Amino acid sequence: MDWEKLYNERTLTAKQAVDELVKNGDSIFIGGLTVADECIKEITKKAADGNLSDIKLYGNKISLDIGLEDERLKNNLRYYSFFYGSFERNGAKYQNTTLTPIYLSMFGKYMEYIKPDVAVVPMTSPDENGYCNIGPMGFIPAALSNCKTIIAQINTALPSVFGSNHDYHVKDIAAFVPCQNHIAEIESAPLTKTDEKIASYILERIPDGACIQLGIGSMANAVGFGLKDKKHLGVHSEMYTESMATLQEMGVIDNSQKTFMKGRSVSGFCFGNKNTYNYINKNPKIYFLPYEYSNDVRLISQNDNMISVNSAMSVDLTGQVCAESIGSRQFSASGGQVDFIRGASMSKGGKSFIAFSSTVKTKDGIQSRITPTLLNGAAVTTSKYEVQYIVTEYGIADLKFKDIPTRAKMLINLAHPDFRDELMFEAKKLGYIY
Repeated sequence: MDWEKLYNERTLTAKQAVDELVKNGDSIFIGGLTVADECIKEITKKAADGNLSDIKLYGNKISLDIGLEDERLKNNLRYYSFFYGSFERNGAKYQNTTLTPIYLSMFGKYMEYIKPDVAVVPMTSPDENGYCNIGPMGFIPAALSNCKTIIAQINTALPSVFGSNHDYHVKDIAAFVPCQNHIAEIESAPLTKTDEKIASYILERIPDGACIQLGIGSMANAVGFGLKDKKHLGVHSEMYTESMATLQEMGVIDNSQKTFMKGRSVSGFCFGNKNTYNYINKNPKIYFLPYEYSNDVRLISQNDNMISVNSAMSVDLTGQVCAESIGSRQFSASGGQVDFIRGASMSKGGKSFIAFSSTVKTKDGIQSRITPTLLNGAAVTTSKYEVQYIVTEYGIADLKFKDIPTRAKMLINLAHPDFRDELMFEAKKLGYIY
């Protein structure tokens, strides 16, 4: 049977696909960011109506509404996410969403443990040989190789990318739902003077020929776009960013000095704007690996001068980094921060940076992000044993191999001047400085 005939025979509506292929008690992988929203909303609707029960969804941060804001779901469906965004935080309010803490480097083993009954994911239309592409999403391959049934929601806006286990033939897919033609985008926020000041401390420590990893947000963008005067940069990153696409198009990133997968940018996923997606579409100079490879510290560390840049919500005076919660309230998750800090620490000439503004505006007024201790219940994303550079607009401190009194003094000097006396008082009270 030729693949076109098979594709037509297996083309269903979202409701038909869910009715035929999803049953009570199923574990369902849904991916993240741009998800197969039409199909997943059919699942959540049936669960909310009581027509599906004991449904377990597994995935990442989603950027499209799938109907989690429904108190009826908590009796029939739970979403186990390994990274939170606004939809996950709202789902948690309705008691149907919870965090599963995993390092992204462990994602392959996580999927081996879950063994999903069904995977519901976006894919491109089949190419001339009958292969659909999953696009720039490194968290999908491990799920598909461990699941029993695949439902592909065909998305013509999804870029087709080069990558490991990113192409799936029509014969291996149970149903096709051609109904989604959009992709989640993120536009860069305007850079502030604070962003640029913080970035300046990092940029002067990044040599030509370095291999970079950048996190998400304005700080990472300030560093990324600030690299335009460097030469022969490489990319090995969990996320391929807008700034990376710009630098690679300019020729600043040529991956010529990399010692692992030389000549190609390596990433786990891409989350950007339309121009970024257009640039990565069928671009052989960018290669997407599943998380268990892109975030493997042994592979990351093979790149000399590996540079890791990530952010934090708060840091205490011992150097413990919280990048994912406000007290006990889960806000995001660890992402690839720890994987890349470890990889950079093992790299010849590697450096890792945690960068953030010294203060944050809250409902209770301006607060210091550098605190005597983390808030009660706050998650320790990166331990004091692994942190290296801490950066604010007031400077940079290398905490590696420093004792607690030295760390506390260095961190107090990075805090906003209005909070330094209080921090010194608390540091002495805690016995950190004596």
